[in-house]
Amino acid sequence: MQIKIQSSDIQTSSQHAILGLFDDLQLTPSGQSLQSHTAVADFLSHADKQGQFAASTTLYLGKRRVVFMGAGESKSFTIHQLRALASKTAQRLSQAGINHADIYLTELEVAGASISEKVQAITEGFLLGLYTFNAYQTKEQPSDITLASINIMVAATNDVKAATTAMEIGQAVANGTNFARDLGNEPGNVCTPEYLGEQALALKHDKLNVTVMDKAAIEKAGFTALLAVNQGSAKEPRFIVLDYKGAGNADAPVALVGKGLTFDAGGISIKPAAGMDEMKFDMCGAAAVLGIFKSIIALHLPINVLGVIPSTENLLGGAAYKPGDIVTSYKGITIEVLNTDAEGRVILSDALAYAVEQKPAEIIDFATLTGACVVALGGQASGLLGTGESVKAGLKASGERTQDRVWELPMFAEYQKQIDSKIADIKNTGGKEAGTITAACFLSRFVGEVPWAHLDIAGTAWNMQGNDISPVGGATGAGVRLVVDYLMHR
Repeated sequence: MQIKIQSSDIQTSSQHAILGLFDDLQLTPSGQSLQSHTAVADFLSHADKQGQFAASTTLYLGKRRVVFMGAGESKSFTIHQLRALASKTAQRLSQAGINHADIYLTELEVAGASISEKVQAITEGFLLGLYTFNAYQTKEQPSDITLASINIMVAATNDVKAATTAMEIGQAVANGTNFARDLGNEPGNVCTPEYLGEQALALKHDKLNVTVMDKAAIEKAGFTALLAVNQGSAKEPRFIVLDYKGAGNADAPVALVGKGLTFDAGGISIKPAAGMDEMKFDMCGAAAVLGIFKSIIALHLPINVLGVIPSTENLLGGAAYKPGDIVTSYKGITIEVLNTDAEGRVILSDALAYAVEQKPAEIIDFATLTGACVVALGGQASGLLGTGESVKAGLKASGERTQDRVWELPMFAEYQKQIDSKIADIKNTGGKEAGTITAACFLSRFVGEVPWAHLDIAGTAWNMQGNDISPVGGATGAGVRLVVDYLMHR
């Protein structure tokens, strides 16, 4: 879909015009200019729920159609509600078979928001709201996108340049998020470790170098924890490294580490059959990292970023690692395996240790790591833990701006005792209590003194009912908008 920024009066609009309307029914400037039309006056005088959030009413004014989209209460209207309203608007227009529209939603007041922030939110909302994943449906679907182009209208011509930049940022962020959604939604027989490596290599850019290690290279490098988890699968693992140089060589990179379990049956500690199909989403941490790289490449961010993705399946082949096994990690720390379904932290141990060797300024990891996080936070926020106070504070601020929210859990020293092993250095599960925290404690043993933040996205990485900025169930792209915003403000 093409998006352009324009500044022109609604009276000259020859297309569908989309206006916002709060529940107090006070028209925005473009709406006020249409009050002379009898249809507008009648609409306002007979209004019932027209200002209710996402309610829509279409008026025919001569050759033009004007659609009023309800924005809810003006006093509580936020940037995310504007983003969500744009998403709902995009879906309505596409479902109605409309090809082109002029969007006047920037006229809605958002406390403290600039025109650039509003334009970015509207752009993101439209592109995220139109997302579909129907590559494997052989019949044409009625929900196929028809909307070909929109013009986001701004009031002043001197706002066009800044609004255009904001629109380009919104496009880059939304495209990275939708890329992560695509990767997450692919079935496990398509999205294998090899496929993830191919997707990383496809992110070609003159500032990006990508290395994809096959099994032989992984063995040579000594990523033994990753190899242990891979033992039960017929599919070879991959260890993927992305190196984006947007700044000088002397600048330490931000390292992004993503869990890439392309399918997780739990291994010998097998998961229940119900819902196991959703374990194709266990690589959404890796998808987030790749989505972020897609966004920062498009934005030409002047920073250095390192990406590290360990990828494998966790299955039950005859050679599968077993409860009671002792695994020696890349760092040399020995791991007692008490539960083969606690495999994500095992493969992340190698990736984090490798990332530390590259001397990053800080590390952020993404992982669908624990069911305990889903119990604690549901699908409304990702769990945040770690040792880097500055990076955690920055992620919290970005979570509020983007509504890709996080909530910090404690990592008191006492929790570390739960993962101490009597026969190895550590064990891969700390028991039923504080499962999300003890999983982070496990990871903390591999990051050393590098400032580090861990994002447990088990509850946010997918939503089978869809959400306010996605019309379909499945992968959400959690973490992409959050961390792109963090990197831009860092």
